[in-house]
Amino acid sequence: MEHSVTLPIRWGDMDAYGHLNNVNYFRLLEEVRIQWLKELGINLNEQATGPVVISASCDFLKSVVYPASIEIRTQVEHLGRSSIEISHKLYIADSERPLCGTGRVKMVWVDFATEQSTPLPETLRSHLSAG
Repeated sequence: MEHSVTLPIRWGDMDAYGHLNNVNYFRLLEEVRIQWLKELGINLNEQATGPVVISASCDFLKSVVYPASIEIRTQVEHLGRSSIEISHKLYIADSERPLCGTGRVKMVWVDFATEQSTPLPETLRSHLSAG
């Protein structure tokens, strides 16, 4: 199952060299991840458990300059007992759609009261397993 979102780049996302600042790639990936979880029925504000990012990486393959939009395609790479590993492909949203970056994120589901990992919610697991 692949999830796709297109997000605009803002003027303030640029760095002194005139291209998308590296940290903003991670902000884009975060926004896409939150939208994806919401679409899967996860309400991050009203739960005793939820995802915590334990690792994140990004490879910067092509400069992105304003004005532009980025299409980010996300898919699950591995579903564990309490973890999800996802990959991202970032494309400049124009007619050519060149690949401008790739990313990986691993999230662990955590019980916030005990600060311990806990099994993924069954509804989330069944939805992701079915996709």
